[in-house]
Amino acid sequence: MRKIIAISCLILATTVVAEPPNNFSKAKKLAGKIFKENPKTLYCGCRYDSQKHIDLKSCHMQQALKIKRAHRLEWEHMMPAENFGRQFRCWREKICKDKKGRAYKGRKCCKKIDANFKRAEAELYNLWPAVGIINQKRSNYRYSPMQGTHDTYGCNFLADSKQRKAEPSDESKGLVARANLFMADKYNIRLSKSQRKLFEAWNKQFPPSKWERQWASQVAYNEGYDNPYITKHSG
Repeated sequence: MRKIIAISCLILATTVVAEPPNNFSKAKKLAGKIFKENPKTLYCGCRYDSQKHIDLKSCHMQQALKIKRAHRLEWEHMMPAENFGRQFRCWREKICKDKKGRAYKGRKCCKKIDANFKRAEAELYNLWPAVGIINQKRSNYRYSPMQGTHDTYGCNFLADSKQRKAEPSDESKGLVARANLFMADKYNIRLSKSQRKLFEAWNKQFPPSKWERQWASQVAYNEGYDNPYITKHSG
């Protein structure tokens, strides 16, 4: 009996209890720690330092040197917040009220009253560092193959505000696809047939890199669950 108790105590002592971030602010801080090992941005592959200063020359984005937001590191939701947010009632309907009694909806409302939204917003598998100006260009456009020169300030990326479409570099397509497929499954987010088909194709065509697998392992340690689109990828 004593032996069983001793073994049980040992198991409890060595078990790591994951504490996933429950809001976006905490998620950004934790993601920042994870990326210290490989401080490189999504889409453009820019390096950045411990002060979050982006080295635009490292990714051939000197064209953006005079743009203030180009120097800003931002955390990109690979599935845009609006895409999963609109699945929540608080995003669609004015069910929140401010101090003056005025009703409002959207992200601000969801962050205030919906714990499930805050978890989706804080999902580490959906967060990746990005150059601010590229994050701005990306907006919440749907991913799509596009015609034209894929060159945004020197970054291999294309976004069209009229078509509301964006196409990342081949180096980012698989990562983006796996994030979106995971979010759809985890949080019951509806994807259009065309978007799911595209993500499944990109997932197959562009398998996880060594760093994506390392990153996913660290995210799993913190979240307490894995992303099967990465861990069970056959590529």
